[in-house]
Amino acid sequence: MKKFGLLFLFSVSLLQLTFAQNFTATIKDSLTNEPVYFASITNLNNKKTVLSNEKGIFSIAAKQGDILSIASISYSFDTLQLNSNNLHKANYVIYLHPLAKLLDEVTVRANKNYSTYQLDSLHRRRDFFSTTNDYTIPTVSNGNSGVGMGINIDHFFGPDKRKREAIKLFNQMEQEHYINYRFNPTILKQYVTLPPDSLLLFMETYRPSYKWLRQHPHQEDLVYYINDKLKLFLKQ
Repeated sequence: MKKFGLLFLFSVSLLQLTFAQNFTATIKDSLTNEPVYFASITNLNNKKTVLSNEKGIFSIAAKQGDILSIASISYSFDTLQLNSNNLHKANYVIYLHPLAKLLDEVTVRANKNYSTYQLDSLHRRRDFFSTTNDYTIPTVSNGNSGVGMGINIDHFFGPDKRKREAIKLFNQMEQEHYINYRFNPTILKQYVTLPPDSLLLFMETYRPSYKWLRQHPHQEDLVYYINDKLKLFLKQ
């Protein structure tokens, strides 16, 4: 009987580690401590994306070992690897670092025609790759210090693989930033009149893919997309 009980407890523990649960946390500005609204949180393992609400709170399906990518306009992106400590911790806070408002004078003079997204991307690229010379990944945060905590992938891959993995991670997170830049509350509120909770649900449900947005670069394309999806949303 005792062996059966131990086997049952072991099975339950194994199921908890294997199957996704809901991870809930709050995203805040590391300088002001204010909540970050409509940040996108992507589980890089199952490719699911959710958005933070007006209080900066989000909940996403995830399991131990999954890596979350957090992105928001005008902030450096961050990542969080879930473990037994943070997965079930109450009132968990992830701090995002606001990007510098001004680029170096030389950079600004050379790139006067850059969009806001491109200028932010320059900052993120510099932040991501300047912290290391050997392509370690500097953006896995412990979530409460407001300071990125690096994962050194030297232990797992050779130099070429490390470089490829770091660039792949950067590009994945940049794609989320691009979606946020094109499909954000400021733009949607020009064409959609919905209360905050409904707007959040609409944006999560009909978040366009990076590929679609790149194939449809004009604002007019996005307006048609929003109108079509809004009709579907209001029928529900």
